Amino acid sequence: MKTVLLTGGTGFVGRNVAPILAHTCMVLAPSRDDLALMDPQAVRMYLEENHVDVIIHSANPNPCKNPQRDSDQTMFEDSLRIFLNLYAHRTLVEKMVYLGSGAEFDKSHDIDALSEEDGAARMPSDGYGVAKYLMNELAKASENVYNIRLFACYGPYDHESKFITHCIRCVLSGLPITIRQDCMFDYMHVFDLADVLAYAVDHRLAFHDYNVGSGRQIALSDIARIVCSLMGVEERIVIENDGWNRVYVPGIERLSSETGLVQGFIPLEQGIAMQIEHERNQHHA
Repeated sequence: MKTVLLTGGTGFVGRNVAPILAHTCMVLAPSRDDLALMDPQAVRMYLEENHVDVIIHSANPNPCKNPQRDSDQTMFEDSLRIFLNLYAHRTLVEKMVYLGSGAEFDKSHDIDALSEEDGAARMPSDGYGVAKYLMNELAKASENVYNIRLFACYGPYDHESKFITHCIRCVLSGLPITIRQDCMFDYMHVFDLADVLAYAVDHRLAFHDYNVGSGRQIALSDIARIVCSLMGVEERIVIENDGWNRVYVPGIERLSSETGLVQGFIPLEQGIAMQIEHERNQHHA
């Protein structure tokens, strides 16, 4: 059984992924008190003392939780510094897998089913996107670092500002669902992301970066309608700005053809129903 260091274990991704990985791996998910990711010596000591085989790096500065501390500049510096502290010790492990972001592809343009190669041809304009872009360049130049490029993900314990959770909580509160501007997204359930990460741990990967999504485009307004239908309420949807915002949909041919996982991903309607049940339980807790 491989020993996996999972960073960000208390975050949205980490707390959902850890129990699934634990079926096949020995998962270490240290808190900030147990492992200071900003300290390169502490990182090296932790990897050596715990005989870590694989790093899964999901820790990230969180502007939702820390809007003042995690400015664009600090997000650039902090996310890149933590990544580099792990990357510098990649020779101590079999492989390092980290969560990239669709922000690498420059969200000032439509991201409409772009492949990994086409998306990487555009330099992002924001600091966080640039940091993720640089990480991807380092991963591609390495022998054992892999980028799982995440676009839109949802599931238990998602932040209240995230769209699907926002829709559900609006309904639970008797409020209309608000949408700043409609656009096309591709949402995948965090349990499916866990399966992708488990695959990456156990298999030799042909490429160093993979776009990750469900393969289904859907408008935010249609997601809101699905939520209303599943919750048995009349549609009350307010779109604040006319027209369409930029498309944010990955091309996932590389992931689909290599792993064969996409066909088994949780359908969006089923995943939303699962999320509604979770939110109702939380709401009444």
